[in-house]
Amino acid sequence: MQAPDLQPVAQPVGVRALIARIRGSHGIRAGAILAVATLVLNGAGYLYNIACIRYLGSRLYGDVAAMLALFALVSLPLGSVQSLIAREVAQIPPPAVASLLRRGTRFSIALGLALVILGVALVDPLRSFLHVDSRGIVLAGISAIFFAVVAAVLYGFLQGALRFTALGVTYGVSGMARPVLVVPALLLGLGAAGALAVNTLAGFLAVAIAAYALKDLWRTKVVETAPRLDRRQMSVLLLGSLAFASLTNVDILLAKYFLPRDLAGVYAAAALLGKAVLFLPGAVVTVLLPKAASRAAAGLTARKILLASAGVTTVLTLAATGVLSVIPESLLVWAFGGDFRQSTALLGWFGLAMTAASLVNVYLSVYFAERDARFPLLVLAAAVVQIVAVSFWHPNPRSIILVTLACAGTVLLVHELFFPHSLARIWRLRRLEAAGSA
Repeated sequence: MQAPDLQPVAQPVGVRALIARIRGSHGIRAGAILAVATLVLNGAGYLYNIACIRYLGSRLYGDVAAMLALFALVSLPLGSVQSLIAREVAQIPPPAVASLLRRGTRFSIALGLALVILGVALVDPLRSFLHVDSRGIVLAGISAIFFAVVAAVLYGFLQGALRFTALGVTYGVSGMARPVLVVPALLLGLGAAGALAVNTLAGFLAVAIAAYALKDLWRTKVVETAPRLDRRQMSVLLLGSLAFASLTNVDILLAKYFLPRDLAGVYAAAALLGKAVLFLPGAVVTVLLPKAASRAAAGLTARKILLASAGVTTVLTLAATGVLSVIPESLLVWAFGGDFRQSTALLGWFGLAMTAASLVNVYLSVYFAERDARFPLLVLAAAVVQIVAVSFWHPNPRSIILVTLACAGTVLLVHELFFPHSLARIWRLRRLEAAGSA
């Protein structure tokens, strides 16, 4: 019997065709651009913080970290607004997009100014509550909020209009501006206020680039009325995002209030490394939300994608926690300085707390997609309990992390017991389906 002819050239041709298809895919190119830009943005943020730690020491870095945490409480929920705007922009014609852009920008400017004015009015109470060294530090931290609000709206239009290259450039350039500008600011002796003012300059740069990338829409003649955003969905998104931002950032503010200034700086430095665990599975959540939303709109369940997302998130975060737990003290002292020697013992605990928080974020994406407010309300309750618990029990930095871990872990436990997307229930249904098909 003659052996069949094997055509060795078929595989290379197939590989070349696959590579050509990947190069020609707008979605893959866009994903790669945004992945690189997000990596640059987060990496630049770490370089910025490391520069602040090295130049300012534990006491003044505690002030910077507290103002950055306060900024995060405002800016992180804006990501939900960006996602909602992007979804609407992707579904409406350009004239309506132009009208929505004008209206959204006007609203963001008004909201940003209102938040800054409110912050200025509360400068002295904020300074007293957070034990910040000067009013100038508080003002410098607050000033970045205006550009963060406006940028979130413009980012939503870039994302919805599929202008991923422009969005990536905006992320990358504004992100790199922070470490590039903060070093001369610190060398000039501008201190914590100068370091925080750098964020305002980077925010202005982001708004300028994003606005320029949308210049054709600014010139488009408006001939249609812009659609109204779904207020109920926006409320659910903002509520859940604000609760999650509090659960993962308010601990730095509480540490600043309850702990001595040097220990607050030690806690903030440990949080800088420990909360990297939270950002690792960010791409999982980015993909999960639209996929779950599309399945919900089609009347389908998101069980399989939720199970896969939770699995990937758990593996990534636990692996990162393992790395954090074995970081030698000498390496941390070399990177941050001798003032931060005590941060080493906190890293493993931070990793566990952020592992639980990462899974909470995965669930939030599913319930956001299904417009279900029950789980966001549960996260809000946990955030309130976290603040109350730390207020009554804060003998040392580790105790604050343990409270965060307990609150996030309790959310996961309650979800497993009472919510429809319990992982145990999903796994059981999967096994039953597999047995039925067999």
